[in-house]
Amino acid sequence: MYKVYKENFLKYYKFAIGDFFCLYIPFLLPFASGTMTKNNYGTYLQLALMIGVCFYFYILLNDAYKNIYCRSCLQEIKAVLFMVSSIYGWVILFTFVLKTTAMYSRLNLVLMYLLTLALSCLMRCVFRSIGKKRLKNREDVRKGVIFTFSDRLDELDNIITTVQENDCKVYNFKWVVVLDNPDAIECKIPRLSSKEAAFKYIQRNVVDDVLIFANHYNELIYEIEETCISMGVVVHYVLGERKTKYPKKEIIEEFGPYKIVTSGINVINARQLFVKRLIDICGSLVGLLITGICFLFVAPMIYFQSPGPIFYAQTRVGANGRPFKIYKFRSMYPDAEKRKAELMAQNKMDGLMFKMDNDPRIIKGIGHFIRSSSIDELPQMWNVLKGDMSLVGTRPPTIDEFKAYNFHHKSRLAMKPGITGLWQISGRSEVTNFEDVVALDNQYISNWRMMSDVKILFKTVMVVIGRSGAV
Repeated sequence: MYKVYKENFLKYYKFAIGDFFCLYIPFLLPFASGTMTKNNYGTYLQLALMIGVCFYFYILLNDAYKNIYCRSCLQEIKAVLFMVSSIYGWVILFTFVLKTTAMYSRLNLVLMYLLTLALSCLMRCVFRSIGKKRLKNREDVRKGVIFTFSDRLDELDNIITTVQENDCKVYNFKWVVVLDNPDAIECKIPRLSSKEAAFKYIQRNVVDDVLIFANHYNELIYEIEETCISMGVVVHYVLGERKTKYPKKEIIEEFGPYKIVTSGINVINARQLFVKRLIDICGSLVGLLITGICFLFVAPMIYFQSPGPIFYAQTRVGANGRPFKIYKFRSMYPDAEKRKAELMAQNKMDGLMFKMDNDPRIIKGIGHFIRSSSIDELPQMWNVLKGDMSLVGTRPPTIDEFKAYNFHHKSRLAMKPGITGLWQISGRSEVTNFEDVVALDNQYISNWRMMSDVKILFKTVMVVIGRSGAV
């Protein structure tokens, strides 16, 4: 996963402020109905504070307003429904933990929830409508000229539509020049006969931007770029299409004095990276506390059943091939690694991982219990705190597994390994083909968002409670 440290988070501040007010206007309901009084004012103030905190973390964990001007009405309703339901769901969970649920009127909470949904949907529709109309009617709308080649004409209308629907600015492309065949124009925009004619038009008319849509950067493109920049016009060069069978994302950034195209399975920004690490630290501290409590009960049982070390350390491979020591409660007999070779014939995995049913190396009783309950994984919280692992990621392979990888297998190491992940919640014992494991890991990495981790952590708790998927 590649990290990019630039983002424009504040450009949607109007929608964030609008949602904030939509969350608090419904508090007029308990006030108007008399449910909120001087005696219980403090409890509703506590509720308001929880809603505010949950809203803040929702915005922090999600790109809630990304491409909001380009969404359809149905997409916007779904987005509002998910946001409001998530916030009220978290609030109900907190009030349950704090044992304050009974202090609030259930009817009022339901009405507040519904009113928030209605207000947020209405607010967003109004803001989007006004924003789009204002941008399209602006006298200072950015006007542009396109330079392209005949082999890109089939895609030109599509890219123009995409750019004009951009949620940051509105562009109006007035003219197009087909550099290799001026008469081959087949798009909706009027044409200019040559690049010289385009230069004269740019010189004498209002032109803010030039869009160059070509397959390759050459001397002709350089001439156009230099001439337009000399006139103070902003030049956008659209990179030629590069087809690939792998999912990837690209960004343009500076690499020393050079401008480069950076490609990766996914890219994350500094805010997302910070939040993920913060959750890892907080989660690992809580996890280490639980580990200490479990140690008091598990350690004597492990030692009684199989004298030897309580913890098991093994070298695993982490992000991009970095080796590190992973720690677990020992659930197998001390000679487990030596006996692995003789058991390979019973491996249920098709590929580079080893798993078998009724593994005789597992300590009878306590070994099976801590593995089925995932208690054996708890010491890995130390790896998370150190930064070798994350709470959510991909399964770290052993050295032997890593050495047998093909090229495409290493993609699952594009980010830090995790204690849990998409494979673990997908019924890890039922997924017996290693290529399917790689596919799940790549799906997680390429589609990663902060809320993905939250969902996986929640589902992991459900899997652990149900004791499903462990061997």
